[in-house]
Amino acid sequence: MYILAIETTGPYGSVALINEQNQILSHKVSKESMSHLKDLMPMVSEMLQETGIKGSDITAIACDAGPGSFTGIRIGVSTARALSQVWKVPCMKVSSLSSALFKDMPYEIYPKDGIVCVILNARRRQVYGFIDGYLKEGPWMIDDIIRIAKEEIKDSKEIIFFGDGVDSYGQILKDAFEGTEVRYIFAPEEQRYQDAVEIARVGFVKYRDGELLDYGELLPNYMREAEAETKLRAGELPISRLPKQE
Repeated sequence: MYILAIETTGPYGSVALINEQNQILSHKVSKESMSHLKDLMPMVSEMLQETGIKGSDITAIACDAGPGSFTGIRIGVSTARALSQVWKVPCMKVSSLSSALFKDMPYEIYPKDGIVCVILNARRRQVYGFIDGYLKEGPWMIDDIIRIAKEEIKDSKEIIFFGDGVDSYGQILKDAFEGTEVRYIFAPEEQRYQDAVEIARVGFVKYRDGELLDYGELLPNYMREAEAETKLRAGELPISRLPKQE
């Protein structure tokens, strides 16, 4: 069994291969930020070539379907659907939020009983957020994350923040928690963002449990409308600036 994992919702696209022993056989990460369209298929091809695994050997495809970058989600889901159709294999839909629970968390960096919190920047103090055991996946305000941390978690456990929301709202969190009982750490950059390795591990569990989708059932999880769509519906965005054609 070989599962191909695809991750394109974060700043750096990545792919991974996992086998029936739950071992990561190969892992590739794009070198440039937001270069998903350019790098995704070359990374898949390079990984298959290096491992000697053919497309016909792939058993299933695990894809991070969001939330996250709208463009990145479309690229990853479209690629996974195309490969699934060509190879005639099922897909597994993975969340970019709760998949963080499958990250490698060495105890020398992270507390053993730490609480995983993922915040992905959705702009204007908004995040796609998740706090394991405290807040379900959803679009939230960064103020909701702060309130839960102060009122419900407090000093009971240490919160581990993942996601690019740390880059955008890190100072806001520091200011909000200063002088409080909230204990927290920001994951280091090399482990902070979404990655295909945890997507592969979630895919392994979903495949084992029979949570399989046909390629047509693999749909993006945008979680909210794009800003351009909201403005267009409200009549705040011109459809075209081109001169009218006669």
